Amino acid sequence: PFGATIRRKIVELWRKELVQKEDMLELDGAVIMPEDVFKASGHLTNFNDPVTQCKKCNTIHRADKLLEETTKKPYKEATPVQELTAGLREHKLKCPKCKGELADVKQFNMMVKAEVGIATKSGCYLRPETCQTIFTDWPRLAKTMRVKLPKGVAQAGKSFRNEISPRQTLLRQVEFSQMEAEIFFDPEKINEMEKWEEVKNYALRIMKSGQDKIEYISAEKLVKDKLVTGKLIAYYLARTQQLFEKYGIPTEKMRFRQLDDTERAFYAKEGWDFEVETSLGWVELVANNYRTDYDLKGHMEASKTDMNFVTPEGRKFIPHVWEISMGLDRTFYVALEMAYRQQEERVWLSLPTALAPIHAGIFPLLSNEKAKELVKKAKEIHKELSCFETMYDETGSIGKRYARLDEIGVPYCITIDFDSIPNDDVTLRIRDTAEQKRIKTKDLKNELFKLITGG
Repeated sequence: PFGATIRRKIVELWRKELVQKEDMLELDGAVIMPEDVFKASGHLTNFNDPVTQCKKCNTIHRADKLLEETTKKPYKEATPVQELTAGLREHKLKCPKCKGELADVKQFNMMVKAEVGIATKSGCYLRPETCQTIFTDWPRLAKTMRVKLPKGVAQAGKSFRNEISPRQTLLRQVEFSQMEAEIFFDPEKINEMEKWEEVKNYALRIMKSGQDKIEYISAEKLVKDKLVTGKLIAYYLARTQQLFEKYGIPTEKMRFRQLDDTERAFYAKEGWDFEVETSLGWVELVANNYRTDYDLKGHMEASKTDMNFVTPEGRKFIPHVWEISMGLDRTFYVALEMAYRQQEERVWLSLPTALAPIHAGIFPLLSNEKAKELVKKAKEIHKELSCFETMYDETGSIGKRYARLDEIGVPYCITIDFDSIPNDDVTLRIRDTAEQKRIKTKDLKNELFKLITGG
């Protein structure tokens, strides 16, 4: 339950910091979509993974992942199947399950098919990414919302991929959650950003294509050195890194890795993977892609629907798209790992307050017959603080109650003891330092508000 709350708060912070602050529109599109949509988008042809099948037990494996686990080196997304097959032979790899011989590598489409209807089953698929509903809805959005470019359209929801070897808990799943933003813009005005001054001197952690070192490069220098196509891209890279700082990820653990021609997705002209260094290695959390007009043009040709945008001056063109595609499950996992703290026998999650599942726990020191007044006052305070997310708990020793809330990342605990009745005050305990201080009951609401909001 608390994990579900933390996940929800990750989405809420994304919505606050990116969707709302950048004045984006938000959609909740269909999960099941017709086959024609994915023909137009290119997914039925290009959305593939390289696989190899065991000749003995018939188990199917991701060929590139087997090689990565053996060689400890990454294999690029567009590595030819012939090269992967040669790698299997060179390293004499066998089936991890039964040690049988592995067949030659072939491409496998990751789309998940769904049969819809009774008498005549139409060809449908579960969406492999949330963004296709955004692209198909673009003409209606542009018209009904009186869109001015650039304009972001965001969506959080489920996606599905027929993963060959789901593994590493939340990192590779068949069913997963995404938070995606598609920024539609005029390619001739990619360097016209209204809020550019806010980020131009902000330093990003950049690993250029073909290099191993990470450099701090300002958004302005990214544009000047032509590492990115324009200011709009540098701006949203900066906003992405800033969002993950608010998720509690240390800056020194982040990087934007520039993708070369063999690594980029089939629809991307430019790509930057936002990655975080974890105990499992560098994990990709956000795919940042310059999709150009690839998607809108494909849907326009297939559906005969006009995807053009007309400026007030009468210029007509298909907008280009910059994509920020975040994995919610991966972000959740990494946020927990980065927040984990241990000091001798004490364990706690040092989550940012914005992600904490509960703002504060409220405890009477004791709850026996002699402590009825403490219980009564604690419940009154719990009711008075209903504007916050609080939890009342009277079970177990006070130390165990502190420990339980530490382990789920609750930043504050409020204890009502025998001095609280005559003095009309409480003990406020701070999670990360275990520091305690006395606060008057009448000041508690304001004090908690300041702590939670950083005011």
